[in-house]
Amino acid sequence: MRPYGLPLLALTLSVLIAQQAQASSDDSCYPSWNLKRDTLDICNSVPFLSPGNDSRVNLQLLLADDGRASLPQRAPSDDEQQLGYGQVPFPLSRLFDDAPAADGAADAAVVAKPAAPLAELAARLGLPADAVPADSERFANGEGSRCRSNNPLTAQEFLAQLLAVDMPANERQALGRARLDLLQGCQWDETQLGSLLPGDVQSPAGRDFAGYLQGIGAFYSGRFAPARQQFQALLDSQQPWLRETARYMLGRNQLNQAQQNAFDEWGYPDLRKVDQGALKVAESDFKGYLEAYPQGRYAASAKGLMRRVYWLLNDQQRLAGAYSELFAQPEVADSSADLAPLIAEVDNKLLVSAHPADVRAPRLLAVLDLMQMRHHDAGESRALDWAGLQAQKPLFADVPGLHDYLLAAWQLYVENAPDKAAAQLPQNPPDKLDYLAFSQQTLRGFALEAGNDWLGAEKLWLQLLPLAHQPLQREQLELALAYNYERSDRLVKVYAEQSPVRTPAIRELLLRHIAGPELLRQQVKSETAPAEERDTALFTLLYKDLLHGHYANFVNDLALLPPEPSTKPLGASLGVLYGNGVPLTLFQWSGGKGTSGYDCPPLRDLAVALQQSPQTPQALNCFGEFILRNNLDGFALDSQPRSHELGGSQTQFEGPLYSRLDGYLKVIDDAQAVGDDKAYALYRAINCYAPSGYNGCGKQDIPPAQRKRWFRELKTQHADTAWAKSLKYYW
Repeated sequence: MRPYGLPLLALTLSVLIAQQAQASSDDSCYPSWNLKRDTLDICNSVPFLSPGNDSRVNLQLLLADDGRASLPQRAPSDDEQQLGYGQVPFPLSRLFDDAPAADGAADAAVVAKPAAPLAELAARLGLPADAVPADSERFANGEGSRCRSNNPLTAQEFLAQLLAVDMPANERQALGRARLDLLQGCQWDETQLGSLLPGDVQSPAGRDFAGYLQGIGAFYSGRFAPARQQFQALLDSQQPWLRETARYMLGRNQLNQAQQNAFDEWGYPDLRKVDQGALKVAESDFKGYLEAYPQGRYAASAKGLMRRVYWLLNDQQRLAGAYSELFAQPEVADSSADLAPLIAEVDNKLLVSAHPADVRAPRLLAVLDLMQMRHHDAGESRALDWAGLQAQKPLFADVPGLHDYLLAAWQLYVENAPDKAAAQLPQNPPDKLDYLAFSQQTLRGFALEAGNDWLGAEKLWLQLLPLAHQPLQREQLELALAYNYERSDRLVKVYAEQSPVRTPAIRELLLRHIAGPELLRQQVKSETAPAEERDTALFTLLYKDLLHGHYANFVNDLALLPPEPSTKPLGASLGVLYGNGVPLTLFQWSGGKGTSGYDCPPLRDLAVALQQSPQTPQALNCFGEFILRNNLDGFALDSQPRSHELGGSQTQFEGPLYSRLDGYLKVIDDAQAVGDDKAYALYRAINCYAPSGYNGCGKQDIPPAQRKRWFRELKTQHADTAWAKSLKYYW
């Protein structure tokens, strides 16, 4: 029986272990524009060896340097672009979304697809067309691992072998029909199985094939003891295919017996429930197969299932050795091989639970070491300390630079000693910048910046640019340079002619969060900047003119708005992650009464009125109307990234940020405000807290007692207004 699987990967993925450190409880990902992080963030991976990377990313980088993998340079998906992603950082899903889903007990083998399709083979046996089950009738998923291999490919192999063996035609036909009948199910009691299999087979070859069908029928039904008896009886068969397949199936049968109680209904393992005795027999069976057939048709599968044995035995040292041996195989270096399933398997089976002391393979050990460098709370112990890391040096004899890098990373991320880290690293980049060398230089740049040597770090980033030929290296360097320019008060260099910072998402982020009026005007007028960047700069300029109280500048800057501005909504470039974004036509707001009945002038006239008298009650209320009617409360341009992220420094726009409750409070406190203006300000101020009791119009915290007084004032002193009549509660 030749179970179906993937090339190289007999074991594929198994289960998403509940405790895996690589998982996230939140399905939503958002970009965080920061390269140096020591906490796991599957939403923001980077193309250098980082503690913040998921272990799968770091393993892929190391395999790429060893010629065993490559880092695909996929463009951000439409959804990612809508969320503001560029190339770097990238969500983990960009690399590993296509890996096969875990099923909890996969143990399928490599299959060489027979040349002839199933229907053609059946016809050559003399079987009618309806003997081949239709796709809709075929048993698809099975229970656990066993039934995955009861599929058309394995049936094809069986029928092809029948055609190659000398036996009576009626026996060949009966055996072929029985194998096709077995495709329509995957668990039978002995009576049911007896009715499916032929009972009048007399030739020696026919009896052996019938015995094999008895064996796989019992195997799929979970009756492992009789299945084993049938396979053992075939070890001396005169048919080479049956001899080899039966020897392989002995191990597979025993493995399934060992693990049959180890998985719950959701596919999660409990290794305490593994039958260790049966597992030891399975190990011996697979070793026996590999000794007899080192290049056999199931050799790759048997090796994969041996890895599964090691996992179920919780033998992390042998499991790590098996993975290291697998990565060294020539076929793994084939650039066409999809290593994502294998990397995911290593992650789920080994990296999630292994202790560094149990792993001797240097690349796998490096991934574990980086995981140990993640942020630990005070008093929380690590499985690795500095002395333990130093003691690993002999294990890295073949890749000494990798161990030096780990020492430097420890000093930077754990000890916060950038000078010591820099001393561990090469001072000059090599001619070829693989991912290890790139990681070394990245850490050196971090060390320079930690010592406020921003010019030295800039020189290094620029030196690396012409060497950055591996996927995603240049994009990371653009982010590093942008961060350097922002933090050293040289933001204008990002937008200089021939600037190496080309990534639109980076340039737009700095425009919307950091750039001051002059730089924004420069980009609006730029003849080389992309249209969306110019529109983003203009929107940001006009919005911040208004919201920071630069009303005269707003009136002047309106001249930069085309007579017919683009109606295309600006979304991610402004940091708007949901909805349809906001177009530049926002600044042509015409005012009017709206649904509230409060009459307002056009936006330009409103800005002129605020410029002339910033305390005018109607202008203040109407400024609030502009914000309210256009859903600008808590707008994306009002927020700031965290201090350690790109765009997290002080904005170059002067003045406090306005909120509409600011205006309502001024009108409420203005003794000269006329009845309607004050009534409307009270009405809107109260509604700022509807219905949750939290302020939706700003950051002020007004106690409920004060809101109650506003309500009474509105309902008594302004009872004849429509706003007082419509308001029934305060919050």
